[in-house]
Amino acid sequence: MRIVALSDQHGFLPEVPPCDLLIVAGDVCPDRFGPFMAVHYPSQQQAWFDRKVRPWLAAAPATHKVLTWGNHDWCGQQCSFRADSPSHARSTDLQIVVDERTTIPPADDTRARISVWATPWSNLFGQWSFMKPPRQLEAIYAAIPEGIDILVSHQPPFSYGDQTFDFTARRIEHVGSRELLRAIERVRPRLVICGHIHGGHGRYEHQGIPIYNVSVVDEAYRLVNPPTVIEFEGC
Repeated sequence: MRIVALSDQHGFLPEVPPCDLLIVAGDVCPDRFGPFMAVHYPSQQQAWFDRKVRPWLAAAPATHKVLTWGNHDWCGQQCSFRADSPSHARSTDLQIVVDERTTIPPADDTRARISVWATPWSNLFGQWSFMKPPRQLEAIYAAIPEGIDILVSHQPPFSYGDQTFDFTARRIEHVGSRELLRAIERVRPRLVICGHIHGGHGRYEHQGIPIYNVSVVDEAYRLVNPPTVIEFEGC
């Protein structure tokens, strides 16, 4: 199965290479719409999503599409996308997944379906959407069942694709989630997709589990990385 994954678009809608499964790991939307800020007018952000993102996804050469939100996606937390949830979506053309499982048909009929769990949360900082303190995140991640093939999280696990420069302390620090890392060790998915930390883009590995930070923008919110192409073997 060929997977294309990206996150942290912040309004950019780049060209998607042909694939079996497209994964969007959060922060798809911009924050400002003319005089409107998404934090105060999430309905404006939802309207932008419907007007811009849905046609982009519909045109993407991907058989199946899974999207979860990020901390800039206020509309995902404050508006209803129930019709796009796995339990209500009419097909896997687009599923918006928030702390639940969905399954993706394999590339051919001789293989098993692929299970995907997606979660939009990040560690608490500032006033953003989809954020919780570590203790509450631990409870959210505890619900991830074993046997998941692909785990999609907006934020990265601790020490993998999570490096950022602390200007106050004047040093590079790891800001990923320790609770998510423990969940990965418990669940042992075959693949982890994340983003959130723009400078953490790249491939990592923990206990034999590949972890991809698929952010497409840099710390200055410039589009610098193409979508990540992953050959998911055995599917």
